Amino acid sequence: MAEIINIEDIELAKQCARGDDKARKELYMRYAGSLYALCLRYVGDRELARDLMHDGIIKVFDTIGRYKPTGSLKSWVSRVTVNLVIDHIRKSQKFQTVSLEEKQERLPEPEKEEMRLVPKEELMKMVTRLPETKRVIFNLFCVEGFSHKDIATMLGIKEKTSSSLLFKARMQLADEVKEYIRRNC
Repeated sequence: MAEIINIEDIELAKQCARGDDKARKELYMRYAGSLYALCLRYVGDRELARDLMHDGIIKVFDTIGRYKPTGSLKSWVSRVTVNLVIDHIRKSQKFQTVSLEEKQERLPEPEKEEMRLVPKEELMKMVTRLPETKRVIFNLFCVEGFSHKDIATMLGIKEKTSSSLLFKARMQLADEVKEYIRRNC
């Protein structure tokens, strides 16, 4: 499904590229919250997420002249921020991978009815509690829509490692969902 391009977004981007402070404030107010949530999904630390969100906004302001209206401004701003977060994770050298050659059985995922019992905020907390490697791969694959090949290239790992860590992240999340339902429903 193609994204709808908003003329207002194109004009806002042009004004930001010209250095219009009012337009930059508008862009910040429009996207800071969702960018903070995006950063928090990846790093799981509120203070670091806030810092990365601000760095992402600065990067957006520095590169907004490159925005091409082939997709929404929000998607472009999010992509710039995701790339910045991935660079931070890679440079921090906290991102450790393990090559796994284990057989992956089909994971029984929670039913849609079960998922409706868990508030969105609680699901987000579950994602932020994943270990960093699993959290990053889960976000890149499930939220951002990258392939395992793309993830492997971005993070300097093997495709099988990406696939295996996603499987383990989903298992952990499925266990947490079931435990939440057991405790609260």
